[in-house]
Amino acid sequence: MKKVISIIAVSLILVLVTVTLITPAFAASKGIKGKATQITTNPRYDRNPSFLRANDGTYWLFYAGGQDSRNIRDLDGYNPDLDYYDVYYKTANSIPGLEKAVENQIPLKPPDNAQRDIATIQATDGTIWVFVSTGLGPGSDRGIYYYTYDRVWHGPSIVPDTDCAAHISVLEKKGEIWVFFDIGYTLYARSYDETAVEWSTPIKVADSATVAKAIVDETKFYVVWTTASGDGIYLSTSANGIDWSSISTPIAAWPGEGTTNWDPALIKDKDIFRLFWAPDAGIEGQFIATSTSADPTDPTSWSPPIQLTTASYGTNNWWDFWPQPYDKGAQYLLYTSERNSSGTGRVDGNIWMAHLTVPLTKW
Repeated sequence: MKKVISIIAVSLILVLVTVTLITPAFAASKGIKGKATQITTNPRYDRNPSFLRANDGTYWLFYAGGQDSRNIRDLDGYNPDLDYYDVYYKTANSIPGLEKAVENQIPLKPPDNAQRDIATIQATDGTIWVFVSTGLGPGSDRGIYYYTYDRVWHGPSIVPDTDCAAHISVLEKKGEIWVFFDIGYTLYARSYDETAVEWSTPIKVADSATVAKAIVDETKFYVVWTTASGDGIYLSTSANGIDWSSISTPIAAWPGEGTTNWDPALIKDKDIFRLFWAPDAGIEGQFIATSTSADPTDPTSWSPPIQLTTASYGTNNWWDFWPQPYDKGAQYLLYTSERNSSGTGRVDGNIWMAHLTVPLTKW
């Protein structure tokens, strides 16, 4: 009888192990409600979402859509970082409504700019501004361009003195639009006075910095970024947008030998700062992680990182990257993922959306 019980116990253990190993990557992760939702489905490489809620309550999602028909990373040598992109967008009256919303394309484009990176903002007069840059992609025309929308699309117009600019981030503060960008791994900012209709001179934010994302509250600017080698996520702050200080110690880094850290994004949720980024862990793929702090300039205050998405299944792995959090009301996270619908393998890039658990402090 003991032998029979032992055999049954062993069998149950094997079943449990097997189920664990074959659980697909769409299973609910700690910090995510239910399953993530696929927002785009076209057979091209969609990436780098930028998101806003307009003054009239309409939700706007912008993203880059690749032009190369190979569309799956490493298929016949395809590299999505070297593709040219068109700018697409969806609008809806609710965030979940973006899944079935009609896809539109901005019918304009710069002469020879990859438009790989996108950042958008609504100005005080209600105009939608959409900024694009090569993001270190191809093209001979490598400045930062922007489109504006006031029921009609205008542009593209160039931001002066931004030749060879890479990744971009934008924000609006009291009638000024601020654009953050890196050139040669030096991070700069420029502001646009909506009343005077003029750009400021470039302002240096940090050295050895790339892939920056910026936010601002009533008293301070916060910019998170990583280095060229992706060794960790760093933070720079300023009280006026002109005089900047940077923390020399990373505020976050995913543990593990050989892991690199990319695409940081920051939000302030009441008194808590929430960081999202995309660690690349090799065979585990590139996934989305998060950490929180009530005192962001103290590197020791940040909570241990939590993995939000899974980017591998068996021997298959893929990229989840470019997190775009939204913190007004319900918590949502938009990001790029190469996973298929079952979470078992790699396909073309698409925009996905996760509904985050609230309150996040209970992770």
